Amino acid sequence: MYSYERTIEKNAENTFGELHRALKEKGWIILSYVDVKEMFKKMNKEIEPYYILDVCYPKAALELITDNPDMGAFIPCKLVLMQQGNKTRILMPKPSVQAKDYLNSDGEIAKKYENILIEVLSIL
Repeated sequence: MYSYERTIEKNAENTFGELHRALKEKGWIILSYVDVKEMFKKMNKEIEPYYILDVCYPKAALELITDNPDMGAFIPCKLVLMQQGNKTRILMPKPSVQAKDYLNSDGEIAKKYENILIEVLSIL
């Protein structure tokens, strides 16, 4: 499976706030995010809340890029929060799968940090 997915019983705005706090507590950084709902609103299109985040764990980035400079193509990690009714679906492409498929890597370093991020997501 190319991604980690989870659906939780919270709206996307609350999930975004909780995720921001949880990531910060664990040393992760939100480098950027796109509020897709707001972007579409400017085009007169209404959708439920939808966020795309780029997150980084500096220690992971250092280890991954030192091991294989091409890993920069797959980091920072991407997270998607999409509200579906009164639930939020969380989606994260797995860098370990991308490393195996495209970089002839065993993906173990990426898997280590992927699991740390999944732990953060599991507490939401």
